Amino acid sequence: MNIFDSSIIFYVNGLSRHFLIFDHLMGFLAHNPLLKGGVLATLIWWMWFKSGQSDPHGREHIISTVFGCLVAIALARALALTLPFRVRPMHELGLNFVLPYGVDQSILDDWSSFPSDHAVLFFSLSAGLLFLSKKVGVLTLAYTALFIVFPRVYLGLHYPTDVIAGAVIGIAVGCLGNLYLVRSNIFRSAVRWLDSRPSVFYPLFFLLTYQIADLFSSGRGLLKGAWKLLKIMLA
Repeated sequence: MNIFDSSIIFYVNGLSRHFLIFDHLMGFLAHNPLLKGGVLATLIWWMWFKSGQSDPHGREHIISTVFGCLVAIALARALALTLPFRVRPMHELGLNFVLPYGVDQSILDDWSSFPSDHAVLFFSLSAGLLFLSKKVGVLTLAYTALFIVFPRVYLGLHYPTDVIAGAVIGIAVGCLGNLYLVRSNIFRSAVRWLDSRPSVFYPLFFLLTYQIADLFSSGRGLLKGAWKLLKIMLA
């Protein structure tokens, strides 16, 4: 572990088990999907209807942002599976990490810590919202940093560099999609086609934003179950 990570983890972990309410608040924020994906998915829908009234290209940016979230989380999973496994701070024996009140040390012990999926997903979404409203985008970036990723560092689920790398990946994907994808004639044609077929678009859009609110946990579970079933059938 590098000096940057160890210094911040040591400082943040120094607060652990000093304030019972604060420890439980961090755990509540980290594990409640409604306060993470639910808040940002609601913002997507709010910006969708707001943009439809005031900005003819706003909905193109929203679709690009949601699509970018899919790309970003797929990239994060690919990196986590291909890069060397990184033990989470709470599982690092040499770190002498003090578990906050209410934390189960066995969670995510088989998942690599690098990069942070949460940081990738929600910073990608926040970066996309900047193209619709600088005020909303900045507030969303601050919300993501303070109420989504900081609790995960505090609880020992991630190192600071896990979060920083995830933020860089997410912001890069979110910005690139909104800078270049929305200029594509193919993309704009696809958006117009979907807009002309609301009975097709809105159910799909709802499912995508539901997955964001759910942090893709149900989607990952479905894919994992399908993969197991396929292996049984081919055995």
